[in-house]
Amino acid sequence: MPNKLHVTRFSLVLWGALAGLTTFGCAHAVAPRHVRYVDINNGALQGYTGAEPLIIEFQPSDRLPVNFEFTGEDFELQPQHPPLELVAKRHGYVRIGANGIRTSPDPDHFDIRPSQPGSFRVGFGMVQGKPAKLDVVIVAPRR
Repeated sequence: MPNKLHVTRFSLVLWGALAGLTTFGCAHAVAPRHVRYVDINNGALQGYTGAEPLIIEFQPSDRLPVNFEFTGEDFELQPQHPPLELVAKRHGYVRIGANGIRTSPDPDHFDIRPSQPGSFRVGFGMVQGKPAKLDVVIVAPRR
């Protein structure tokens, strides 16, 4: 059971990383733990407590499953957990720590301000001849 709790907590942190990617301000007081994303499911985070920052290295075509959930009194998501994945488009790093979540093309420079901020948008779309739909759009900051 402790492993399941750890994986759940880690997945929440990763989801937060991807939903709120930023690329600025990061102090290096504690040496971070560096892991390759492909090694995480093979025990690379064994013993990791979250006390030190975590740097995850992604390679192009790495596939990161996304857990999308919706909870509400009036609507429910069907299917409950649709299969979604983010696919890395290029080599890069995500740093998760007490100062937040940052991205970088290299493992040492997480203090670069984005040239364009990210955004999150929810809207109701209607196009003649097609079913009305809910649009959820997440745009990551640009370097």
